[in-house]
Amino acid sequence: MFLSQSFKQQLRPLRFVLLLSLAGFIINLFPLPLFSNIHLLLGNVAYVIVAMRFGVLYSLLAAFIVSTAFVISLDSPFGYLLFGLEAIFLACLRRRGWYVLYADIAYWLLLGMPLTLLLLEFVIDVPQQFVWFATVKQGFNGLIYACLAGLIVQFFPKTFALSYRQQPKIQRAFRQQLVYVTILAITLSVVTTSIFVSHNVIDSQHDMLEASIEEHNNSVHRSVVEMLEKHQLAVIHGAQTLAQMNANEGVAVTRYLQQLHRQYPQFVSMALTDNLGDISVSSPLGLRQQAAQRGQLNMAFRSYYQQAMSTEKAIMSEALQGQGFGSDAIVTFSHAYQFKDHLSHSGIVQGAIKLPTIANMVPKSTNANIAIVITDHLNNVAYASSHLNISPLTNFSYLEKRDLTFDDTGLFDILIDGETIAKEYFLRHSELPNRWHVYVLLDSATVLESVEKEYFLIFNLLFLAFLISASLAHKISIQVTRPIHFILKQVHQFEEDKEREFSPLYNNSAKEIITLYDEIKQAKTQLLSYQHELEDKVEARTQELALANDKLQKLAQLDGLTKLYNRRYFNNTFALFQKIAVRNNNDLALVLIDLDHFKKINDNYGHVAGDKCLQYVADLLKQEFSRETDLIARFGGEEFVLLINAISEVHLKRKLEKLRVDIEQACIMDGQQSLSVTASFGAILAPAKINDALEQWLKIADQALYHAKANGRNQVQLTHIRTNNGQFLQADSEEVLNANMCSTATID
Repeated sequence: MFLSQSFKQQLRPLRFVLLLSLAGFIINLFPLPLFSNIHLLLGNVAYVIVAMRFGVLYSLLAAFIVSTAFVISLDSPFGYLLFGLEAIFLACLRRRGWYVLYADIAYWLLLGMPLTLLLLEFVIDVPQQFVWFATVKQGFNGLIYACLAGLIVQFFPKTFALSYRQQPKIQRAFRQQLVYVTILAITLSVVTTSIFVSHNVIDSQHDMLEASIEEHNNSVHRSVVEMLEKHQLAVIHGAQTLAQMNANEGVAVTRYLQQLHRQYPQFVSMALTDNLGDISVSSPLGLRQQAAQRGQLNMAFRSYYQQAMSTEKAIMSEALQGQGFGSDAIVTFSHAYQFKDHLSHSGIVQGAIKLPTIANMVPKSTNANIAIVITDHLNNVAYASSHLNISPLTNFSYLEKRDLTFDDTGLFDILIDGETIAKEYFLRHSELPNRWHVYVLLDSATVLESVEKEYFLIFNLLFLAFLISASLAHKISIQVTRPIHFILKQVHQFEEDKEREFSPLYNNSAKEIITLYDEIKQAKTQLLSYQHELEDKVEARTQELALANDKLQKLAQLDGLTKLYNRRYFNNTFALFQKIAVRNNNDLALVLIDLDHFKKINDNYGHVAGDKCLQYVADLLKQEFSRETDLIARFGGEEFVLLINAISEVHLKRKLEKLRVDIEQACIMDGQQSLSVTASFGAILAPAKINDALEQWLKIADQALYHAKANGRNQVQLTHIRTNNGQFLQADSEEVLNANMCSTATID
């Protein structure tokens, strides 16, 4: 039986923990994505509540069950470590009386966030700029779970007021409770708002980022295409114009080439070659002489010459190192031409653009963080934004990475001549008609920096909210508790001194408290008035009750018919009369009176007539024995008893005889008929100290009454006991009384 009860006691908390943990497990199977790989796990509230009500083992069990869903849904085993330690930490501090929110803040500052930082640095592969942000975000999530758990317990106190709880119940001051609940509400609202607002901001930034990259890519793409088409048209137009000229018009050809160059100043140089690839005309003119001096007048080895001569189309070269007219990195546009007086190709018209000149053709970005890279079909850099520090003709490539910030923007490592640069970029790529490439780059760190700044601002706002809420709640609690303490003090002083007046309440007290104080003052004043009135009534009622009690006591002592004392009163009072007589060394007389043949009166005249006889005799007894030292009582049906203090034998005989005669001569009227009755008397007269037992006195008086009735009734029989030679032997029994009896007189 004992084991069964113990098992049931352990089963109740285990069942509660398992049910709550199962609910948390199910919720955590559907985590809410917030930012990158950070998710909101509302099921963690379950093990926080368990830690608030139970010990370390139950809390660890709940954390294990809830974290299993986290591991399943997000494939992250580190949840066991982070959340298991959190459950143990909370349960231990809760046992010491900590509020769960304060305990959770301590955990994330001391253990949770440092541990998360280490995992992100050395175990989990995340971008370096993302580490601190993810660490802070994880701490914020922990605060949400603690706030939710605290508010749930506050809103449903009966549900979680478990009789089998293991954590101690702590009585806290109103101020502490108000401050804590206020901080809970403010923290939850600030953190939740920050998380969801930041989520929306990140989504908004993602959309803006996508739009900005796409816009820049389209803009650069159009500009480059326009630039290509413009300069291709230039060489095409040049070839067409030369086709209208003769080979022997050397001066005109030179003049035309210079004019064409002036029309397209982006060309650093222009040249004409013959069908063997030798430069025949240049613009500016001095470039041909410089090339001749270097022995680089022939372009036949250039691929753009060969392609132009073979295809008779406008050809744009790859990015290349200049040779004939200088060593700058250039890109050339060329087209084959022939004079009208020649049947074969006469050569090519060619224009060269320095690669840095392309910067003037690329539209300026409105976003300083946007970078542009243009490469040829061999991925050699023709142009790169200056802040990238990428030299022309450098081989450009990229490697796609897992995007932890956004889902579909694209995160890349940039490779320059096969070497990875430190930064990571969001990248958008497009290919030009000539197989050149345009890349629009955005440094991912700049995006995270804006989000981190927002979270840093939110963290400061949260800290400020902590201070404001704690201070505000403290002030509010003072405004509530201080007047209440003042009111209690006034009431206490009023209780001690009823004449004291209530002091005025603080001017800045709340309206409800002022109303309460006025009602208390009015109630206390009314209560005091009512109390005085009640005291007066109680005093009056007490007096009335005393009189009623006296009356009741007398009624209880009196015979209802004759208004004489009853036998109980006589029995209870005999000892007092006897002691008084003993103290005064007096004689004491006890007389039994019995009405003769009283039964015949009841039989012949009825009980009403008998009652009138008894009342009449009682009145005669009260008239004859009216002293305060005389005690008259109805002893039985038709019997009366007298107890007379300090009376002589002669006086006693005379009074009893007079009473007998008065009874005999009485004419008792009952309607139209008259009744008469006689009485027999049995009396004892003796020193009061002879015996203190009423039974002995009654026994002797009853024997005397028996003799009176035996001798014919209607007579007085008196037994008088005296002392012998001044010495009195105390009588302890009937024999002693008989031994001391010296005379018995019968009065006829």
